[in-house]
Amino acid sequence: MYATLEALGKHVAAEPLLDAAFLPSWLIAAFGTDEQVAELLPAVAEGTPFAVAHAEPGRAWGAAPSVTASAGADGAVTLTGVKSPVRHADQAATLLVTAVADGATGVYVVDAGAAGMTRTDGRSADWSRAAQVEFAGTPAVRLGGGVGGVDDAAALRAAFARARVAVLGEVVGLMETGLALTVEYLKTRKQFGVPLSTFQALVHRASDLYARVELARSMALWATATVEAHDSGAVGADEFDSVADDAFVFVGDAAIEAAEEIVQLHGGIGMTYESTVAHHAARLTAITESFGGVAAARRRAVASDAVLTPPSALVGNVAADA
Repeated sequence: MYATLEALGKHVAAEPLLDAAFLPSWLIAAFGTDEQVAELLPAVAEGTPFAVAHAEPGRAWGAAPSVTASAGADGAVTLTGVKSPVRHADQAATLLVTAVADGATGVYVVDAGAAGMTRTDGRSADWSRAAQVEFAGTPAVRLGGGVGGVDDAAALRAAFARARVAVLGEVVGLMETGLALTVEYLKTRKQFGVPLSTFQALVHRASDLYARVELARSMALWATATVEAHDSGAVGADEFDSVADDAFVFVGDAAIEAAEEIVQLHGGIGMTYESTVAHHAARLTAITESFGGVAAARRRAVASDAVLTPPSALVGNVAADA
């Protein structure tokens, strides 16, 4: 997971691997019945594009969805409400939509061509595609079976926490390549007849950015190791959530700093669409707003008991807490 997304970040590849494959597969595996898993997971593996519709206009990421699911007299389930932005919805054959039924949050499968669904396409801050999707009595099937009664909110939070950790690999890849391009630019771009790399202040800024990249890499790898420990049962859900938020905040702050520095060290050309580092900066900035954003993760981290517990370099190190 980490290595793949880091590679995508290095090449600023606009491939929706996390949004259209990884995250949908986690939701299907976590919530689906055996029959649904057997039907949907092979489709993901074969490259059928999925889109996860959770964000809603004017609504906090962690709040219960305003989109509602209701069952008719014949038992058929329909969705009503609006989701926006839905990343890569224009490419998706199937949408996984979060909705509330009988007071419980669930994930619903909706065919991209379903009746009663209206999609308005656009672009996000990093020029990737996103859409507003409106549901008006749109047919849907709940992952896991019934219409309501079992609240999947906790499992949904865990899936999004995993996604926040996964995207950190892309951040590190973007930062690493952005730094390399910037260093090369400083060596070749001349001012007053000499390369920019001869100016000590600029070299110091590039050095500071290098240190920031390596710190972000260490944090991302620590969070990835925690995910693996959580999957094996060595780390509990609370610690997993805490680590995901801490790492997302730390690396997100580093992403903003990197975006600003690579643009400023390039000068005016760094602001143009034709400049490669402009795409790095745009994607780095957009990632800090993904899956609820850095600000929400920081609020959760500050409100948790984790700020009172000294961290350990070893995942699941019980002795460090004693």
